[in-house]
Amino acid sequence: MPAREVLVSLAEKFSESPDRKGNIQVQMKQVWNWFQNRRYAIRAKSSKTPMKLNITPMHRDDLAAARGISQQVAAPIPAASAGRATSENSYMEFEAKSARDGAWYDVGTFLSHRYLDKGDPEVLVRFSGFGPDEDEWLDVRRQVRQRSLPCEASECVAVLPGDLTLCFQEGKDQALYFDAHVLDAQRRRHDVRGCRCRFLVRYDHDQSEEDLSQA
Repeated sequence: MPAREVLVSLAEKFSESPDRKGNIQVQMKQVWNWFQNRRYAIRAKSSKTPMKLNITPMHRDDLAAARGISQQVAAPIPAASAGRATSENSYMEFEAKSARDGAWYDVGTFLSHRYLDKGDPEVLVRFSGFGPDEDEWLDVRRQVRQRSLPCEASECVAVLPGDLTLCFQEGKDQALYFDAHVLDAQRRRHDVRGCRCRFLVRYDHDQSEEDLSQA
């Protein structure tokens, strides 16, 4: 992953390009997400060809570990690095939903915690790849969960209508990870390129629909 300064520079160059004249400025988060998505795709392709519908989150109710974060954070706690065996450390990998844009990002560090008047726990999150200016206080129950796992081509049979998935939505002005529900699954014979199935999803944040297949 390029350094933050490189990502900021790329975002500025994209924003200043003639093709984007009059459009919304490209944010550093969007450039970071593009690189993150490419990293996920390359990592999965090294073993099995992934589908474009490449992220499947844990069920929202499966947050027992996340709810314990607020009891653990006495000092900054780094999220487990990718590829390390869980037996080597007691930390799990998490992702958090930014209140700024409603998209999901990998958690780099849990900095602190607090309880609101109603007793709801919140954690101060530093997103992976971002600096202090992007830190956010987030609701543990609604905005923090175990990190989503890429869905490999051989696992497409497990993706069913009604399932909650995390999808990379590439729009005109943004490219971010959002929750989406599967509306329909069209099964197709796999070939040398991998999974050829198609999935119709509806994004939770804007109710838009998209037909997804292998990238």
